[in-house]
Amino acid sequence: MIFDAHTHLNFEKFTDEERAALAQEIEASELGYIIDVADCVSSAGQALRDADKYDWCYAAVGIHPDHASVFTDADIDEIKRLAAHPKAVAIGEIGLDYYYGTDDRDEQQDLFRRQIRLANELRMPIMIHSRDANQLTMDILTEEGAFSSERKSWFHGRPAPGEMSSQAYAADIRMPGEYTEEGIRLVPDARVQMHCYSGSPEMAEEYVRLGATISLGGPITFKNGKKAAEVCRRIPVEFLLSETDAPYMAPEPLRGRPNKPHYVEHVVRRMAMIKGIPYEEISRILTENGKRFFGIR
Repeated sequence: MIFDAHTHLNFEKFTDEERAALAQEIEASELGYIIDVADCVSSAGQALRDADKYDWCYAAVGIHPDHASVFTDADIDEIKRLAAHPKAVAIGEIGLDYYYGTDDRDEQQDLFRRQIRLANELRMPIMIHSRDANQLTMDILTEEGAFSSERKSWFHGRPAPGEMSSQAYAADIRMPGEYTEEGIRLVPDARVQMHCYSGSPEMAEEYVRLGATISLGGPITFKNGKKAAEVCRRIPVEFLLSETDAPYMAPEPLRGRPNKPHYVEHVVRRMAMIKGIPYEEISRILTENGKRFFGIR
């Protein structure tokens, strides 16, 4: 079983028939779970309809920085309402994107901060989009309490480095204390996902120290994806997630085509190769990481 921790089955250009065909492909694959990630209020509604329809689908609801210049107070209120759905498991994707310039810099930061505060109010995991704004993203997350001791106290801990690869982990998010009943040592978890992480290995290590989880996608399979590969090498497997960001960024050997959730297999196989962990074992670990992060029982 494998896990796609960030995908867009709700993609607005899909017809109902195309979405249903993708669902059939997912069900025919070894993909066990997907997180269907919204970028605005309307796509959040579609993500929740997908989650209602498919047992293996869960939703993240939020407003992408691309919409920073047009969002309203009513949109934030609607995201809060949608987040109460039983299969809404995160606020996202939210963050900063300065790739196309900074004309809406202030609006992006305002939208980002308001949604971090919402995630803290609701005690929910957060999915972060950060593009050409690496340090500012970390600074805002820190300033808004995304890595605070209080936030970490709301969530069950995650296995310490080396624990997952040595023994099976029962993903019981309710279990208190520093150890699970299997004797696995736990460390604090801020439930902050750095989606399709593109920063430096050093910053990835700092994020992990703060309590974040690093999510890797198609770029790790690219010939020029050396930075992503180095991040994978350095970050303990307990602090990693696998994703596609489909329909974007298809992995090798499918690069250039529309991406699909079950193509996450190529990402997981590349991660297994880099980490020197058998594919079946890292698939289990990444799936358990995803279930724990999103509170999926």
